[in-house]
Amino acid sequence: MKPPTDSYTAPDSLAGIRAGIGRCLERADDVDRLALSAPEVSAWSVQDHLEHLLFSDRNVLDWVVAALARPNPETREQFPHEFGVALLARGSIPRGRGPAPDFTLPEGLASADVRAGFEALRALTADIEPRGAQLDACRLTLPHHVLGHFTPAEWLRFLHLHHRHHEAIIRDILAA
Repeated sequence: MKPPTDSYTAPDSLAGIRAGIGRCLERADDVDRLALSAPEVSAWSVQDHLEHLLFSDRNVLDWVVAALARPNPETREQFPHEFGVALLARGSIPRGRGPAPDFTLPEGLASADVRAGFEALRALTADIEPRGAQLDACRLTLPHHVLGHFTPAEWLRFLHLHHRHHEAIIRDILAA
C-alpha cells in the first residue's frame, strides 16, 4: 500500500527525535529513578525503556546514514503495510500492540553507557540534520518487523513517535 502524501518532513521528525534524545539524557542523569518500575504500567523499568530507545535509534539511524550513501532508486519497490501507513498518519503508537525485536531488548547497561549512547546518537542526528532534502527524497526502504517497509523519512517519523510513546510510558511509571 502506498503511503499518503506526507504532511511532515524528515527535518520535522529529526527535530522530534533530537528532543526525545534530550529527554532520554535527562532521564539517564536521574540515576536514582532509573530502576523504578510499575508492573501495572509496564514490565520494563525506566532504564529498560531508555535502553530500548537507544538500541532502536542506533539501528535505524545507522541504516539511514548508510542509505544516504547508496544510490537512490528511481522508484520505490516496497511499502509500509496499511497499519504502518495509518500509524504514521495518526501520529501515535498504541500501547501493548507490537513486540520489541530481540536486538532492541534491554541488556542491563550501566547508566553511564546509556548516557554515552544517547550522546553519540545526538551527535549522529546533528550530522544528519543538514541532509533533510536527501532524507525526504530517498526511496530506499528498510522493513519494520510489524509495519512493513519504511523509507528514511518514514523511519524518522516512526522514531519520533516511538520516543513520544516510550516517554509517555516512563511518565506513567514515575507517577505510579
